[in-house]
Amino acid sequence: MSDRLALVGGRALTPEGEIKDATVLVEGGRIRAVGPGRDVQPEPGSRILDARGMLILPGFIDTHIHGSHGDDVMLHGEEGIHRIAADLLRYGVTSWQPSTLSARHDDLMRAIEGCRRAAERPRPGARIVGIHIEGPYINVRKKGAQPEEGIRPPDPDQCRQYLGEAGGLARIMTLAPELDGAEELMKLLREENVVISLGHSEADYDLALHAIECGASHATHLFNAMPALNHREPGLAAACLNEPEITAEIIADGIHLHPQVVNLAFRAKGPEKIALVTDAMSAVGMPDGTYTLGAHTVLVEGDRCTLADGTIASSMLTMNRAVRNAMAFAGASWGDAARMTAEVPARLSGVLHDRGTLEAGKRADLAVLREDGGVAYTILEGAVAFEGTPP
Repeated sequence: MSDRLALVGGRALTPEGEIKDATVLVEGGRIRAVGPGRDVQPEPGSRILDARGMLILPGFIDTHIHGSHGDDVMLHGEEGIHRIAADLLRYGVTSWQPSTLSARHDDLMRAIEGCRRAAERPRPGARIVGIHIEGPYINVRKKGAQPEEGIRPPDPDQCRQYLGEAGGLARIMTLAPELDGAEELMKLLREENVVISLGHSEADYDLALHAIECGASHATHLFNAMPALNHREPGLAAACLNEPEITAEIIADGIHLHPQVVNLAFRAKGPEKIALVTDAMSAVGMPDGTYTLGAHTVLVEGDRCTLADGTIASSMLTMNRAVRNAMAFAGASWGDAARMTAEVPARLSGVLHDRGTLEAGKRADLAVLREDGGVAYTILEGAVAFEGTPP
């Protein structure tokens, strides 16, 4: 069977702009050409996918996700992570960072091991491009849905064990810069080329600036689990909005943030500095009920996930829905969406040289969406890995 694939007639979102009536040629798992249909023609023997009326985007990369379809990164080990990876294809996700939670040392080591082993022995599904270690070095007063028993002060020796268990896959670590020992920890993370992400924190504006000077370059779910934006005490959120070094995660589900706050962040940072994430949990794709988020039990009703005390706990968001919500909430364009769901996350994950944009020579990881945001096709390494049902 030929390994040539041609997507014809769609609107292709490239770094240079949108190409209407485009043809995308794929061969050997790579993008061979992207251009107007009048200039780029499929070769004989190619499989043809009719993309008329559809958007062709680079495959989505979710850098913050805890589970899906009944599986939890913290609980279900390598097999569960493989199942999550397979499930993500239905949402246009072709790469991801399984994300851990604060937990007791042995439990966190075990979860990181599961992520690493799944990455080392890939199966059909979205590819693991790193591990986001969210905690355990966070502020207990801003724990959100993080298990309190897993939260502890920064410990560089212990952190080295986590990085070692990850085997070079630790890409992002969320921490609170106000904790004693955080500066030493940031130095270690910088030396190990781990993205330092500020979150679950009470840091004020000046401390946030100092953390940025120490190498912090990312914000975990901006506005959530940090002090509210105050016009006299601007705090961490304002620093992350103002400082160009910071890339900000946004959970655009309409629950974690009011739509106009998404709009505010989009206008302040621009699509070049926002990574749309889901922060999703094991309940995605499942009916209402009770589910796990690490050590917690979470009640799910519709799109709202909460602990027993009402604390918002993770989300039911998917990346294709995040795209449509960003467009509805902030007026983002399809091109903006391609940046926030693929190009920016690819840069964070250290894989922009290989994926994250629709360009010749890059991996043929593509998300083909209908205008309503439904996924028509997910292309993984040049092969159709998921085919959605018609609207």
